Amino acid sequence: MTNIYREAVDAKVQTRNVVVGVAAVEVNPLEFRFVKGILLRTPGTTDPTPNVAPIWLGHVNVTADSAVETGGFPLVPGASIFIPVELLTGMYAISTSASQVLTWMGV
Repeated sequence: MTNIYREAVDAKVQTRNVVVGVAAVEVNPLEFRFVKGILLRTPGTTDPTPNVAPIWLGHVNVTADSAVETGGFPLVPGASIFIPVELLTGMYAISTSASQVLTWMGV
């Protein structure tokens, strides 16, 4: 039997749009803290202004490719990932195209 619990979260919802280009930018430079985690999403074809290239996530030296030491985790346009973390620091984003958007919401 699976137990399902409802729980209240007494925290502000934080949202940001990060403009990502060919130079790595920090995803959470203001170091917002979360209770449950952060949802990262890239606008897709059904969004008003879709991305045209993937965004790659990784450390400060992340590259927009699959290189063994520096290659990032790719989020193609329209993709999302939830990371259950309290403080997201040291995550950077980069793309092969200028003016891509990484939208995030944290609770």
